[in-house]
Amino acid sequence: RMKAPPPRRGGWRSKVAIEAPLNKVAWLHDEQLYYLSTAVNSFSGRGFFPDYNTVRDGIYVPPPGESLFLLAVFTLTGRLVEPSTLLYLQAGISGLMVLLAGLLCARLVSPLAGVIAAVVLAVHPDLIFHSGYLMTENNYLFILVVFLSLLTRTIERPSEVTTALAALCLGALHLQRINAAPAGLILAVAWLIHSRGRAWKHALLLGAVPFLVLVPWLFRNLAVYGEPIWVNSNAGVHLWLANHPKLDAAVTPYIEEQRDALVPEIETALHDENGRLKVTYYEYSRIYEKRMWEYARAQPVHFFRNCAIKFVNQFSKVQTTPGAGWLRFNSERKYTVFQRTILILGLLGLVAFLALDRRPAGLAVVLMFLVFSATGSISILSVDGRYGVHLKLFLVLFLALGACALAYFVMQQRTTVEPGLTLPGDETATTVAAAGSEQPA
Repeated sequence: RMKAPPPRRGGWRSKVAIEAPLNKVAWLHDEQLYYLSTAVNSFSGRGFFPDYNTVRDGIYVPPPGESLFLLAVFTLTGRLVEPSTLLYLQAGISGLMVLLAGLLCARLVSPLAGVIAAVVLAVHPDLIFHSGYLMTENNYLFILVVFLSLLTRTIERPSEVTTALAALCLGALHLQRINAAPAGLILAVAWLIHSRGRAWKHALLLGAVPFLVLVPWLFRNLAVYGEPIWVNSNAGVHLWLANHPKLDAAVTPYIEEQRDALVPEIETALHDENGRLKVTYYEYSRIYEKRMWEYARAQPVHFFRNCAIKFVNQFSKVQTTPGAGWLRFNSERKYTVFQRTILILGLLGLVAFLALDRRPAGLAVVLMFLVFSATGSISILSVDGRYGVHLKLFLVLFLALGACALAYFVMQQRTTVEPGLTLPGDETATTVAAAGSEQPA
């Protein structure tokens, strides 16, 4: 579908010149106007700026992570590559993510858990679907799995070097998208509490380094725009669309349904007669962010009610629009059944995992899941399923981890060991040689 002939005229495509050979593909609005064009402009010497600024309203700063990835590809090859090269590369990264997620589960519980997780992730229609687009989702999931692998490794075997690498990965995750912003601080506090303050160096690295990764981008934006943009310049508008007085998240659960939420007096004051912004997108966004917090303070019951509904919507809603991953199933009903099954088994697996395996490394994965669930309740869903795809990754991980933890527990309960004997193949068990000995077996 990505290789379909691009539209010839009309819309934003008629206002931008997509350079060959990249003009062979019908890129989506976000892909071209935010990410791809920024990388192409930078590689061609026109600066690290998106085409959005020439065809839409206001000066917009998108997250730089995806554009930096594309720019790296162009720089390493020395040219603008074929569109298929980028698509195949993203598919390869998605496949590597599946492998790393399997290895993560294998290390946390058992090799069987790794196999289950890898198989389910490899056939998951949402992950397959989003790997075909130059959005933030595909590479975001890859960086997330790398981060989880490094985080659990350093918790199992504390190493300041591994912790620093995990913190750098978390910073790179922020450059893709900012919805995991509080994760470093929350993990740092949790590690401090668990270690009773002894792991303060690891906590400091996790809390500080992810934000230090953003500092060069912040300084660049201060130098170029004179505005303190940490990641992207539209966070305030997004927050307002996801949290406003007219919102009933039970009736209109998607961000695309919130366009009427924009405040008329703000729109009139900040747009010219041609509909273009008279200020930068950051200034425009800050006005809406301020209005959003005013609403939250004035109507806390309404605000938290919607947050609770949005929290549930992340797991209960199945996106089946033409832009969502269900097309890979060729059946909306089968796709819905698949999603419901993953949800139920994933949540049951989470409960089993928490009940049977409370090792800190596994609990760190659960904590990250809770962070994403909480930030998702402040945000809102999209009709194409983009904003919730990372939660589906966690559900698959819990499905595999919980199933194998439960199976291992059942096997332990069925196995009895007589005093003075050892299990075959158990290299850690010790024979109790003397009656009444208190030596641990």
